[in-house]
Amino acid sequence: MFRSGIFCLLIAMALVLTGCESMGPKTKTGAVAGGLIGATAGGIIGHQSGSGLGGAAIGGVVGALSGGLIGSAIDDSDKKALAVNSDYLTLTKIAEMGDQGVPDSVIINEIQRTHSTYRLNSEIISYLKQHKVSNRVIDYMLQVGG
Repeated sequence: MFRSGIFCLLIAMALVLTGCESMGPKTKTGAVAGGLIGATAGGIIGHQSGSGLGGAAIGGVVGALSGGLIGSAIDDSDKKALAVNSDYLTLTKIAEMGDQGVPDSVIINEIQRTHSTYRLNSEIISYLKQHKVSNRVIDYMLQVGG
């Protein structure tokens, strides 16, 4: 019984991680990263109670779903904004600029030049911080929020 439950969870996780063609890039990335983090955490927690594989499977599925939801929110935000303003500076692009070490003033100038506005929530702020976007840029984005 327990092994069949693990098998079902692993199949569900595989389906989540393979996704479908309509998923945006951040949805896919979030699902994979969340799945890996969740599987690791679940495996560690499950191991302490004697069922590491089961914990890894459950953690992987929960992590993949959570990461996919956060990624999907970022993809949706970028897509909606680009439909209104084709010059919009996407959250994904800002994250790439943060990773590349682009100065704050350049990012802020691009936000101003493109007339981009943002509705940031805690998940998106966390995503930006993970990509080395400074508090100064995030504060500016909050000020010009839509």
